[in-house]
Amino acid sequence: MHAPTYRVVNVLNTIASSDGNFTMADLARKTQIPVGTLFPIVKTLVDEQFITCDNATGKYRIGIRLYLNGISFLRSGDSYIAVREQLQKLTDETGEASHFCKLSGGNVLYLIKIDSPQPIRMFSAIGKQLGAYGTGVGKALLCEHSLQQLRVLYGDGLKAMTPYTITDFKKLYQQLLEIRKTGFAFECEESNEGIRCIAKPVFKNGRVCAAVSVGIPVFRYTEKKAENIKMLLSETVKKIEKIVVSLDYV
Repeated sequence: MHAPTYRVVNVLNTIASSDGNFTMADLARKTQIPVGTLFPIVKTLVDEQFITCDNATGKYRIGIRLYLNGISFLRSGDSYIAVREQLQKLTDETGEASHFCKLSGGNVLYLIKIDSPQPIRMFSAIGKQLGAYGTGVGKALLCEHSLQQLRVLYGDGLKAMTPYTITDFKKLYQQLLEIRKTGFAFECEESNEGIRCIAKPVFKNGRVCAAVSVGIPVFRYTEKKAENIKMLLSETVKKIEKIVVSLDYV
């Protein structure tokens, strides 16, 4: 790995994950880059509009240049558009929010989201990351992991995101074994109170590469609705698995 390039990437990834909450000192601490080395990196990124700085708070956030580069990626990716179209159909048929995600370290990275047309719906955002162990879609992504791999991935333990988050490795692993058998992952208010999720892993070359989920507010959840969502999820994932063969980011 080229260390100078990695430092730039590390800074961008750190700022992107913080939603504008890091000062220069925070960045130095989080990235473990000395301030003297960090300062010219940050200044160049600001000058080139890859990041911006709030003059009032001294905190950094992602800039317009990265946004424009992202738009270019979306326009050039026919396969990305095809996956998004499948998620749109899934949301149209279920009336609930749907997501296409991949694993990023121990987190779920939300790549595509289609909002529910309902006035009350779950909150999520493209680019947002949550601990995979506490989400339905994350458990689908983790389903091939062994118990030992989980302990290594979450070396600091499983932190509770809500009172319902599973924080016991053995219980989590038992759920992953069940996902392998049934093909479906579930969450009940583990990452967001008031929200249940049903998810299914997406396979590429025989391995889990991504996952699709549907999020349902608990007051709209019924077993009948869940069975219908499972059926629609299965149909959607089959179509997406034919698309992801040509995707290089999953």
